[in-house]
Amino acid sequence: MPPIHRRDQAMPLRTLLVHGDADSQMPVRMSLATDVARRHHAKLLVIFALQGRSAAFLYAQHAPADVVSRQIRAERLRAARIGARLADRAARAGIGLAWRAIEGRPDTVLAQQAAAADMLVLSQDSDDAASPLVAPVTLAAGKPVLCVPRGGPFASCGRRVLLAWNGSREAARAAHDARPFLRQAERVILFTADDETSAGTSAEDAASHLAADGISVEIQRAPLNRRDPGQAILGAASDHGVDLVVMGAYGHSRLREWAFGGATRTVLRSMAVPTLLSY
Repeated sequence: MPPIHRRDQAMPLRTLLVHGDADSQMPVRMSLATDVARRHHAKLLVIFALQGRSAAFLYAQHAPADVVSRQIRAERLRAARIGARLADRAARAGIGLAWRAIEGRPDTVLAQQAAAADMLVLSQDSDDAASPLVAPVTLAAGKPVLCVPRGGPFASCGRRVLLAWNGSREAARAAHDARPFLRQAERVILFTADDETSAGTSAEDAASHLAADGISVEIQRAPLNRRDPGQAILGAASDHGVDLVVMGAYGHSRLREWAFGGATRTVLRSMAVPTLLSY
């Protein structure tokens, strides 16, 4: 039976680490992270991964040294401008924000810096992403990841929560990591597929444990009927109008690259609301 963590081990949210970049989804994930930080009295840490120097090694033979040097300086300057702008906006909103620019691949940098935060905030990978972030960061960081769907914005996150439950260690970890959200939620649905539950903790025992921490949950069951468990989770989230899905992440290392298992991959490919992943 996978352990369900003691209530005094559930830590509050104090620091949210946000992936800093100049991509089109940066305003969406910053908006959501700011809203979560405000509700939980947390601060924000924005991490920019600088790849200019590593790119210089790849293209040094094809580009003059002064061109490469200018690209590196421009990347640092861009991160500094974005970081300063974000810090100013956060200060006006009464939220503490610090930012750092660190050289390295984004997945490596974010996973390494996760030790300085309670949760990471990343955007959903695009279908054609050359270097996906969510899988390698979630499976290597050792901290929960709040994945924000592309598009947005989102009016709320964590008021109506669907907790996907199959009795596994990963599900128990997700329930533990989501405690700050579950305690503030107006409604928590513990969703389980009768033919998917493992030999671990039952939905009733999980609900009883959460109730001991003052978290009231509704148990909802649905048969898979040969559906992918991920599709069942997506359907339940839509049916109940939730604004946050919480689930355990399942993954493995393949050819030195981290990859998600089927249900997790299905949810993240078609997600419509923010999803909290724990591994």
